[in-house]
Amino acid sequence: MFEKEPQSIFALSTLWLFAVITMILACGLGVRLYDLKDPPLDYASTRQLRSALIARGKYYQTARDVPEWKREIALKQGEHTLIEPTVMETIVAGTYWIVGGEYVWIARIYSSLFWVLGGLAVYALAREMIGVDGGIIGMTYYLFAPFGLISSRSFQPDPLMTASIILAWWTFYRWHRAHTWKWAVLAGLSAGFAMFVKSTAIFFLLGGMGALVLLRTHIKNSLKDGQVWAIGLLSALPVLLYNIYGVFIVGSLGKQFKGRIFPQLLSDFQFYQRLKNAMTTVAGHELILLVVIIGLLLIRKKEEIGYLVGIWIGYLVYILAFSYHSTTHYYYHLPLIPLAAISIAGFSHFIFERVKSKLFDNLVRIGLVLILLLGVGGGYYMLFNEDFGNVPYFFGKVTSKVEHDAKIVVLSQDYGLRIAYYGWIAPKAWLGTGDLEYSKLRGGTEDPFEEKFNQFVGNADYFIVTWFNELRKQEKLYDKLYNNYEIYEEGGGYVIFDLHQKLEQ
Repeated sequence: MFEKEPQSIFALSTLWLFAVITMILACGLGVRLYDLKDPPLDYASTRQLRSALIARGKYYQTARDVPEWKREIALKQGEHTLIEPTVMETIVAGTYWIVGGEYVWIARIYSSLFWVLGGLAVYALAREMIGVDGGIIGMTYYLFAPFGLISSRSFQPDPLMTASIILAWWTFYRWHRAHTWKWAVLAGLSAGFAMFVKSTAIFFLLGGMGALVLLRTHIKNSLKDGQVWAIGLLSALPVLLYNIYGVFIVGSLGKQFKGRIFPQLLSDFQFYQRLKNAMTTVAGHELILLVVIIGLLLIRKKEEIGYLVGIWIGYLVYILAFSYHSTTHYYYHLPLIPLAAISIAGFSHFIFERVKSKLFDNLVRIGLVLILLLGVGGGYYMLFNEDFGNVPYFFGKVTSKVEHDAKIVVLSQDYGLRIAYYGWIAPKAWLGTGDLEYSKLRGGTEDPFEEKFNQFVGNADYFIVTWFNELRKQEKLYDKLYNNYEIYEEGGGYVIFDLHQKLEQ
């Protein structure tokens, strides 16, 4: 009934292979659900809180039996600068509505599930390009790379985008092999969805797809191929329509492009050092990057190597285009993990083909089990390493000292999003010194302090500070607040200045 796959370490039978894949996927999902209800502050907290506030705003639009003041604040908090479509936020908000409450940890389940399903696509692609055993190893790396283990749980579009990219890689490769309309439509839809979730996916798709089309047949034949045009249309249409909406109708999306491309950084040696650090962190170790390069060189089939090289070229163009964020926002490199997984699959396949013995096969199987145990145990340690359980209580206590409808300026963590989310306020955030470098890169100039301060406080009622390390760096702000305004309330970790009560000079 179950046929044995010859020369395979893991596929002793169809049933055995199914069991191995299921075990790996279950471990990959299970470890990501550790510490499920801890606040989303473990990684990229600013980005996660932004999504949490957007989802809250969507939910409270139609939520039943909620205080009206909370609805008003949630709607204000949910207002956001247009960047990418709010796919994840809409899914999570819809789930809030179904379960009857705002439970932000639901987003962690979705992100984890999407990422793990992406692991199945990694296996499918690696199996077809390389082999079963390489696919198993590549999928295992993808699911248990330490950086991916943490970042793939985060409430942001990147885990879903990355999983969608892998699906697009696989469906397009299937179309290349089968050349049927079914796979052409699936390839176009999956690529279109990936780019719709986050338009930067285009860098990880266009290069590989273009290379495979050119290698498959002469360019003239490709231009006459209706399936090629269908894939291109289905891929481009969603993101094209969204960008037309964002740039020409809403008008704010064009500013986002300006704030991400800084070619002047490419002449700075420090940029390349920071880039190496980012890639090493995401991949897991410098040795892994070396294995990735070797594995890529070991793939012998012309079309497969062309496909992967095309994806790598797209990735390098992406790094150069987003030079600032690729060294400061490590989640920009998340697609490196599945891309590395394919090369690791190739490297593993090369080794497995050349070392044949029952002892070696058993050692590899034992090694896989140990990797899973280490991944689950190590993930448990990483995810429980820091506890943010007291954060909601702290910020709720701070903001309970002021009125719900008060106008508030804050110098607080995560651009004020942390105190906004857990304190149920819609404040105006005074930025930190770390934003000055970014502002200068964008061509901005620092406003004179008095003008900036007067602009911020305006008709505000209170200035709340919870980020004291930053306050001490900004001496002018420190002096302005402590020398000119009454302290309305203060305690451990916070101080509230009453902007209507000035000190006597």
